[in-house]
Amino acid sequence: MERRSSGQQVAAYIRSLIFSGELRHDDHIRQDEIAETLGVSRIPVREAIIALEREGWVTMEPHRGAFVHGLDENSVRDQYALIGQLYGLAAQRATERGDDEGVSQLRSYQSALRTATKPAEFLRANEIYLRHIFGMANSPRLSSFSRLITGVVPGNFFELVPGTIENQKRGTAAVTRAIRAGEADRAFAEFVALLQRQGDRVVVLLEARKVLWQPSA
Repeated sequence: MERRSSGQQVAAYIRSLIFSGELRHDDHIRQDEIAETLGVSRIPVREAIIALEREGWVTMEPHRGAFVHGLDENSVRDQYALIGQLYGLAAQRATERGDDEGVSQLRSYQSALRTATKPAEFLRANEIYLRHIFGMANSPRLSSFSRLITGVVPGNFFELVPGTIENQKRGTAAVTRAIRAGEADRAFAEFVALLQRQGDRVVVLLEARKVLWQPSA
């Protein structure tokens, strides 16, 4: 691992263990074992634990260490609701602030999404599409928030979660139509609805893997 990004890579590794069910709710995260497995010192592991606690993946307990908080249905749905609000606001602002050239380019990027079939190709096309919407929104603050968000699914979302490519194609087509029509509120609502559907797909997958835990009332 490169020293510059080792903490981020350790965090991604731990997220993947939680997502796959190898680490479950209340499991103790043994930092020495992770460091040995990945061939890094304890420093990037500690950095990863701090980041994961901030994101809600783990809980630090004084004198005991780090424990998996894991994934529950409410948290997963809330995550995608938050992403939907952020992307929806970006689409709303893109509609209000974008010009004809930006809309034309957006249609081109959405066309590339529509024709992409392989997950890796689709992921790249989707990143370009989203980046352009945030560019049209012309808001460094929104762009900054988008970079801070970490996904529930480690790796290629569209490869790991069945049905999400078709969801994304239909949803981005609806967003693009709303932006073209100058309907900012509809562009917002379409993105919120799209991310809700994607969150539903993630919940179905995690339920099938028996990864979700049920918080006590």
